[in-house]
Amino acid sequence: MSLSAPSIGVKGSLRRIEARNGVVNPPSGRITWVSGYGRVRPGEVGTAVIAGHVANGGRPDVFYRLQQIDRGDKVTVYDSDGRPVVYTVTSTRVATKSSVSRDSAVWGRNGSVRRIALITCDDDQGYRADGHRVANFVAIAEAR
Repeated sequence: MSLSAPSIGVKGSLRRIEARNGVVNPPSGRITWVSGYGRVRPGEVGTAVIAGHVANGGRPDVFYRLQQIDRGDKVTVYDSDGRPVVYTVTSTRVATKSSVSRDSAVWGRNGSVRRIALITCDDDQGYRADGHRVANFVAIAEAR
């Protein structure tokens, strides 16, 4: 599987990861989709969570420009057979890590719409005392 978001210059293969103790921590340099927690594979009906880092070691990473994505922008997911599913960004927001973990658009039940939640760390809100960023940036996109 792969993902393309031309408006922010992102294109690459998608790799599956699992959340550990409810925490999503993708490896650097990878665009990942989260399995478990009732999430689906990207392209299927339901909500797929796709995560990547904004920076790694002070250098831009795969979702460095995610905060520049806008409502109406297109994101295409290609399944393992190369078939495209085109999503349109419907909303974007900066949210604290705790509010993202309770966000119904990301983690709520969805049995009717093909949706992706693109998530990275917010690069503007700074860091917590434990060295992790204060907030996340979330873009929701749906296939119509």
